[in-house]
Amino acid sequence: MTTTELGQENAKLSSYQNPEGILKDRLAPRTDKRLSMIDPRWFYDKTVLDLGCNNGYFVRLALKNKARRAVGVDKSDCISGARDLAAKEGVKAEFWQADLDGQEFRRFCPKFDVVLLFSVLTHLKDKENFLDWLDDKIRYMLIFESNHGEANKVHIELIKKHIYFESIEYLGPSDIPEKPHHLWVCRKPSHEKRYGVIASAPFEFVPIDKIKNWSEDTLMNQKTSYGLKDLKFILLRDDIKKRGFRDPLVVEEIKSGEYKGFQGIHRYLAAKQLGYKDVPCKVFKGLKFKHLQ
Repeated sequence: MTTTELGQENAKLSSYQNPEGILKDRLAPRTDKRLSMIDPRWFYDKTVLDLGCNNGYFVRLALKNKARRAVGVDKSDCISGARDLAAKEGVKAEFWQADLDGQEFRRFCPKFDVVLLFSVLTHLKDKENFLDWLDDKIRYMLIFESNHGEANKVHIELIKKHIYFESIEYLGPSDIPEKPHHLWVCRKPSHEKRYGVIASAPFEFVPIDKIKNWSEDTLMNQKTSYGLKDLKFILLRDDIKKRGFRDPLVVEEIKSGEYKGFQGIHRYLAAKQLGYKDVPCKVFKGLKFKHLQ
């Protein structure tokens, strides 16, 4: 292969996410650093979306760790290199050459269980609008890396503002000190993950006063991690006030027009405090509810 041909081949791969050693620069060990912090079990039996995937290494990694589906998105021509590498390894990865700011991509992109966002946020035109969109595309987990120069980690604070997570864990610096990047894993509540039948339940807006079994006393009598004075509840209530419900409650219709709450008591009590009259719910009726118990 000539020098020109090698240069063209390398251009398809991009210098990012390059553990294969084809390109010799500081970014190859950066991938090794990321790998040391990411648990491959996070991908098992999940659908995975890598936004700004470059040569698609983490898409292929997810599939090698038994992901059900893995998709990489990038607007540059490195997508063709990602496809070539996947074909060489016999990995059934999907790669979309699309602009994350593009209307078509945002309109048609489905939800994914796990989303990777590595050093991309700073390049987007409207970060806040993008994060509002992304909130509805993440089922369980966001693995996020901040961009170079974020000594104060400002982008993770922006994510907290626009997406509600049950927990956010700082994994550590993911590059050399002179080029600061930082890695987090952000987890959403996992009700749908635990009970797959919820996804197929019919959706309704239910009058909040028709949910009969939930109260503050109910909350205090069950095994729960936090009460109404806990900061976690206050943050949840403030998030619902600003941005509305992220996930519906799960209830059982016990008789015509009356319901028994099953999942979401904290959100229910927050909505009561905020003066909600009707709340979004997944509603189960009859025997189908027994699959949840």
